[in-house]
Amino acid sequence: MTISPESSAFAAIREGIALREQGRSPEAKALMEALVVEVDSGDDAFAKVFLAHSLADVQENPEDELAWDLRALALMDELTDQRAVERGNAGGKNALLPSLHLNLAVDYRRLGDDANACRHFELGQAHLDALADDAYGDSIRSAFAEGI
Repeated sequence: MTISPESSAFAAIREGIALREQGRSPEAKALMEALVVEVDSGDDAFAKVFLAHSLADVQENPEDELAWDLRALALMDELTDQRAVERGNAGGKNALLPSLHLNLAVDYRRLGDDANACRHFELGQAHLDALADDAYGDSIRSAFAEGI
């Protein structure tokens, strides 16, 4: 079996997430930033969203985090439900929206923009029903229950 460049990029993004979760954010950021050109030049809309959303989590300042999260949200227009399901999101692309909007709400709150923070919090809540009944879905629903 041959691993496509698309699959290797996806695996590398997951590796970056694992590094971040281990407290190795600078390494995670370097790994994922090295993927931007490759992923952006490809046709995997899920990888584009996933990379931008993941890169937001390793930024040192809230302005950069917001920029990556906004990029991820804008890239959602390219993503199809079919592709999201193929990548493990049973709820399709809408299953990504709660997390994206929650992160944007947190970004805006950190920057003192409460109006946009509340708007994105509400937008995320509107898509909670798209989340699967699994650990990931539970973690996102729990985060919304805690508020921003």
